[in-house]
Amino acid sequence: MSINKIGNGLAVGVDIGGTNIRSVIVNTNGEIIYSLKVPTLAQQGKEATIKRIIDTIQQVINQSRVNPNKLRGIGICAPGPLNGKTGIISFTPNLPGWKDVPLKKILEDKFAMEVVLENDANAAAWGERNFGVARGVNDLACFTLGTGIGGGIIIDGKIYHGADYGAGEFGHMTVNKDGPRCNCGKYGCLEAYSSATGIKNRIKNRLKKGLKSEFLNLSQESKVDEIKLKSIFEAARQGDKLVADIVEEAINYLGIAISNIANILNPQMVILLGGISNEGEKLLIPLREEIKKRTLYTHYRSLKIIVGELVDMAGVIGVASLIFD
Repeated sequence: MSINKIGNGLAVGVDIGGTNIRSVIVNTNGEIIYSLKVPTLAQQGKEATIKRIIDTIQQVINQSRVNPNKLRGIGICAPGPLNGKTGIISFTPNLPGWKDVPLKKILEDKFAMEVVLENDANAAAWGERNFGVARGVNDLACFTLGTGIGGGIIIDGKIYHGADYGAGEFGHMTVNKDGPRCNCGKYGCLEAYSSATGIKNRIKNRLKKGLKSEFLNLSQESKVDEIKLKSIFEAARQGDKLVADIVEEAINYLGIAISNIANILNPQMVILLGGISNEGEKLLIPLREEIKKRTLYTHYRSLKIIVGELVDMAGVIGVASLIFD
């Protein structure tokens, strides 16, 4: 990626996902100067993943050819629960073996610069609030829909962290007490229904029982992970008996979760990023209907439910910009 104009200082941003690690250099205007993405390979274990994070940061600094003296620090976002004050990632269901990892200290020791650690969904909410679809919005909630489901909350123009830095775990809101088991070990979480992993796990379970798809080449369970969510949703719209009600429930349970947040927090806006939000209006039309049915009129009438503008760059831009704050 070519170098754009440089603002008053630069920061490195890193987004650790269950599938990919993305590292960028961002200026104070929220513009990406250089970007690099590598697979997380989380199954190789904690130590290997930490090494990949360090290597990726070093690569993006070297390959961008920016003056290292202009770098103010490193902002890093990851799935929670984590504590930004202590810089420790407590654990994360989609990164095996991660428990009480002092990632902030590890990176500060390695790079000798300031490191900010933030929940990935909070970082995405912050990115959209400052540089994306929610510019100037002071009260919002952000759902990050991907391998898992995260949540970011901004109240009065500030990220809301909760007592132990654990606020916003929207994906682990119970939406059905008798629902399927989630990666966190609990049952009936939103993530078990509406994340890419949850949708595909439910399809795998049906294949085990001998059910077949009319529109998808899913004769084997192992093939499910290769199927795009877009193809699954399209098959559902065509009436595929294997996936139709799985997709319907994914939308309905997401609607229930958003309604709960709307009734509790009364935000101006709910932002959706990643995963099934890529369906755009095809998702938003039935989703808004579900939310309207379950949300207080006074809370729903002014609520904007919208797909984010920064897409998969929201978190990494947001967390890099925290360095400037």
